[in-house]
Amino acid sequence: MKKILIIGDAGRGKTTLAYKLSEKTGIPHFSTDDFYWETKFSKPRDRAEAIHQIEKIYQEDAWIIEGTTQWLLKQGSPDADTIIHLDFKNILHQWYTILKRHFTRGDKSLWTTILLLRHVFYKRYSLGYKKNSPTHNDVLKPFVNKVTSISSFRELNKYIDNFTV
Repeated sequence: MKKILIIGDAGRGKTTLAYKLSEKTGIPHFSTDDFYWETKFSKPRDRAEAIHQIEKIYQEDAWIIEGTTQWLLKQGSPDADTIIHLDFKNILHQWYTILKRHFTRGDKSLWTTILLLRHVFYKRYSLGYKKNSPTHNDVLKPFVNKVTSISSFRELNKYIDNFTV
């Protein structure tokens, strides 16, 4: 596996998984946040520019890309050797992880974190502005033959421990 796509909601361990797989394989890893944001968490980049930038990475021989931004991830789905979907069911643990990250990193304002918690809730239960949005499962349907679904931190840790190059 030289092209690995990691997809999942906020607070699920995508960045940690990407970092650990990158350590084991020597393959560089990237976050869709690096392409989506011109100024982290405050000024989004132009969509066409973000797609142009990430497509350069998708053309490389090896990469690990993680994120939640579906329109950036789907660009690499056809070329990915494997797609790891972190599909955890427990929203309370997800909120806990997001809040913990807020207080330990301090890279977002409290208001931004609250908006992220609301976004996660809307997305999880198809409410509000996320009511008719496609889910990760919808986006991954055409690639089901190369998707590995992980549904808990226990499974995630086991996957990392058993991963071999």
